[in-house]
Amino acid sequence: VKVKQIRDRLNLLKARFKATEQTSAVASGVEESLQAVNVQSHYSDADGLVREYMALERLHHDAKAAAKLSKEQKEEDLAQCAANIVAESCRRRADRIDETLSGDSSSSSEAENAVSSAESVETRPSVVAAQSAPKRSNAFLSDVKRQERRYKEQMELRVRELEQNQKQFEERLAFEKRQSEDRLLFESRVQSSNRDMILECAKIFGAALSKK
Repeated sequence: VKVKQIRDRLNLLKARFKATEQTSAVASGVEESLQAVNVQSHYSDADGLVREYMALERLHHDAKAAAKLSKEQKEEDLAQCAANIVAESCRRRADRIDETLSGDSSSSSEAENAVSSAESVETRPSVVAAQSAPKRSNAFLSDVKRQERRYKEQMELRVRELEQNQKQFEERLAFEKRQSEDRLLFESRVQSSNRDMILECAKIFGAALSKK
């Protein structure tokens, strides 16, 4: 119940402050800036506090919107990275299949030549040709694995950079929020102290006058 009462009271103060702003703008013909330095020269203490609260509230909403946008951008980047990895893997798999088929065709042709030559004289070229194809295939697979490993490392580095940037962004927002809250609390305490001092002075003067 107290929370609801506080919210209702804040809404009333904000509505009254906006009405005061509009009235002041119509009377002077000039729209006053919400970031005016000398607040007390234009507003009462209550209006000044409401204005500071509204500025802090806008800052909070902007921070939430920026964090949401950053999170969505991060998810899009991660999804794009994953899609790139899958596409690259599919492309390389297709290249390996083509290379294997080409190697099989070449091996078959070499085997036929070796058989035909073996009918006349027994030599070792057929054995050498049969051994060269697996070596080429193994070298190709090693190169593919090395490229996939390098690409994966690059993607992991990119993800870490995005996470680090997101962390720094959130820390900066939290720091700015704490600064705004501390400034608002300090100004509230100063104004409260000033009011208490004024009331105390009024009591002292009143007591002095009553004695006379």
